[in-house]
Amino acid sequence: MTIKEKIQKYIDYKGISVYRLEAEAGLSKGYWGKTKSISADIAMKISRVYGDISTEWLLRDKGEMIKNAEREQKTIEISESAISETKRKGALIYDIDATCGLSGRDVDFTDEKVIGSIDAPEINPDSKIIFATGDSMLPLIASGDRVVIRKIESWDFFNYGQVYLIITNEYRLIKRVRRHPKDSDNLILLRSENPDYDDIDLPKREIIHLFIVENILSIKNIL
Repeated sequence: MTIKEKIQKYIDYKGISVYRLEAEAGLSKGYWGKTKSISADIAMKISRVYGDISTEWLLRDKGEMIKNAEREQKTIEISESAISETKRKGALIYDIDATCGLSGRDVDFTDEKVIGSIDAPEINPDSKIIFATGDSMLPLIASGDRVVIRKIESWDFFNYGQVYLIITNEYRLIKRVRRHPKDSDNLILLRSENPDYDDIDLPKREIIHLFIVENILSIKNIL
């Protein structure tokens, strides 16, 4: 889509008129109908008025149309130079994916699975970095995102409402964990961000490992 087509999609989603957009963004009356393409400068001007539209999506075709406040809060931007494919300093990157969906298997954090490391002050060196796949956690986590996870050793350190990687004999998946409304002692409720997916009732006894998703990584390329 062109930038203009994207902005049209946004105003259709928000239910506002082009006349209102012209007025609020300081554009001349009739500008929208007269122009065939929107420049990046005008797009940024519009994004400053409508703060929930993602400029990454608008200008770079990355991510989702609407910003996600939690994603922004969890995202850490690091330099590409902080990533090493040969050294093992800092948080290790594993060639392991966690499914934002319903299929999965146990995570095996062996040396053979290490494909590099990230040495950055923003990332706990005791954490692990894996890849997310699937769309059930959109717009918070997108398929292909690198996520920083840390193992929870005891339920004493568990907090409902957070996003976790849950490992069972059947699943290896990333979900938001909610308190189960019927049996909170024995069950947890796994919830997707994407409304197309149903909640999952999971017995606590089936959980083999539990990792909290601490951060989502954004890699900054240095030109």
